[in-house]
Amino acid sequence: MQCHGRVLFANLVWIMLGQVTVAAELKVAGNVDQGVEYDDNISLRSEPASAFGYLLRPSFRLDWKTASMAAGISAGGDIRRYDDERWNCDNVTLGLNLRYVRKRNAFSVTGSYGQSCSYSQQVSDTGILLPSNQSDSKTLSPNWSWQMTRRDSLSLSPNYSQTAFTSTVAGPNGVSGINLRDNQSFGVNLSEEHQWNRHLASTSSMFFSHSIFSGSNSVSSAGTSSQNVFGFQVGGQYVLSHNWTINANGGGRWVQSPGSGSGLNFGETFNVAVDYKGRRDNFSLNLSRSVSPSAFGQIQDVKSLAMRYEYELNRKLSFGVNGRYSESQAVGQSITQLGQKRNYYDASAELAWKFAREWRLSASYRYRMQEYASTGAGQTNSLLAGARDSNAIMFHLNYNWDGWRTSR
Repeated sequence: MQCHGRVLFANLVWIMLGQVTVAAELKVAGNVDQGVEYDDNISLRSEPASAFGYLLRPSFRLDWKTASMAAGISAGGDIRRYDDERWNCDNVTLGLNLRYVRKRNAFSVTGSYGQSCSYSQQVSDTGILLPSNQSDSKTLSPNWSWQMTRRDSLSLSPNYSQTAFTSTVAGPNGVSGINLRDNQSFGVNLSEEHQWNRHLASTSSMFFSHSIFSGSNSVSSAGTSSQNVFGFQVGGQYVLSHNWTINANGGGRWVQSPGSGSGLNFGETFNVAVDYKGRRDNFSLNLSRSVSPSAFGQIQDVKSLAMRYEYELNRKLSFGVNGRYSESQAVGQSITQLGQKRNYYDASAELAWKFAREWRLSASYRYRMQEYASTGAGQTNSLLAGARDSNAIMFHLNYNWDGWRTSR
């Protein structure tokens, strides 16, 4: 049996190598972004903590593909050094993607690992921005899609994600790493798409996820809890013209919190996106409502409105504005968690000068504000209640290496 197994393995390797030699392309590319930044309230607290710092973000990508297979690996860093050393940060991200196509079937898998300071990710989640607090995250997303007919396709997408936090010192105003809870999620999505014509396509999907929350370190007294989410969505895409595209879908979701006695919590989910691409300008508008696991230790219901506009003044100068408003509410397991309601605003404007093919210089301004409801019995509410804002000015110099490629 061992001999037969070795022969079978050797044959599989030979088949894969045989495909590689048919027609393969290899590409290597990279990017280095560096800049200086001043933020008058980096922690978004009632007692402003200003910080001035230097940022360095290198990234690297290697891609390989043939007629039926593709693979890629990526690596990136985000190094931040501030005059207030508590906010110094070293972020690392690694990514991997594989794809194999055979006749009417396509198989793919993407994975990532990241190690970062939690404040760089908690802006969009809890708003608890802590110095000297580290987060490790992992994701894995396989996918299988089947082209059933010329117009119909079916897709199955399992996924896994995990985030863990560690804290070495207490945060500002007494907020500590205890507030951030580890979480891991297992999910699956089944979707179908029908292409009616070259302008219109319809989609439908069903999804389920199971999230587990636990204390972030040995100091935390919080126990382990879990929540389930399941639901459906229907929608479609319509290409109005060469410039305009509309995507819209909506449905319902149910959140189940075992052991809480709260039963099923129902809510709507939707996503509406409008995109415009002109010769010299681009515009996008997105309105959505979704749920996701939060470092608070429960599922969060997030409503958001986002807008982006870019205009090319000439071949070298461009201008862009971005804006986003989000409202998050815990779909929780306790009265304390249900009291955690947060509004967040983020707006920025940027002027960029591409003075060479691979070089880009930019200046930007960013405004942020978060507001927590003043009601509720939770510790988070009592410490963060009210509105807090910050202003930041940034200058960046970016080098984008087109890379090296070879094919045979």
